[in-house]
Amino acid sequence: MIRDESIESYLGRLASGEPTPGGGATGALAVAEGAGLLAMAARFSAAEEDARASEGLIAACLGLADGDERGFGAVAEAYGLPRDTPEARSRRSAAIQAALAEAVRPPRGIVDAAERALDLAERVLDGANPNVLSDVGAALGCIRGGLTAATVTLETNLGPLRDEGVEGILRTDVDRADRLVARADALLGRVRAAVTG
Repeated sequence: MIRDESIESYLGRLASGEPTPGGGATGALAVAEGAGLLAMAARFSAAEEDARASEGLIAACLGLADGDERGFGAVAEAYGLPRDTPEARSRRSAAIQAALAEAVRPPRGIVDAAERALDLAERVLDGANPNVLSDVGAALGCIRGGLTAATVTLETNLGPLRDEGVEGILRTDVDRADRLVARADALLGRVRAAVTG
């Protein structure tokens, strides 16, 4: 599980050429890093409740990273099933669709987590100790990166999906992620204006 790995081990696996971990897991970890920075900034700003909420978000994001790795692994396994007969092709196709429907859950969860992180960032920013403004800005960059990873992962899964209901949900999540990126950029603009005075 990613949550139990050293950073060096995780990055080695990421670079290995194996199908997992990939972009979705990386996006979840980016949001987790952003939440960690927000927890620190909240503590330096006497906002302990926000710090605890940020720590809860870290745990949720670690779960999403592990879930993304499992989900994408199941998709890769389904694509590797035999397709030498019509029956085998039918079983393979059904397995791919089932795996894809499950694999989209973690990136959808990343969008949810990023929205919660942006809510926290806004609260922390409103009362931030000036000495941690750069940390809030770095947190926003991490959250934005996580949203980007979630968006491209969801869009990639849209192509092979054949379930119109799931497709509609994913398109709604992609649109929401785009709005959240704009919100992150606006908050980062506030940070930079405060830093440069």
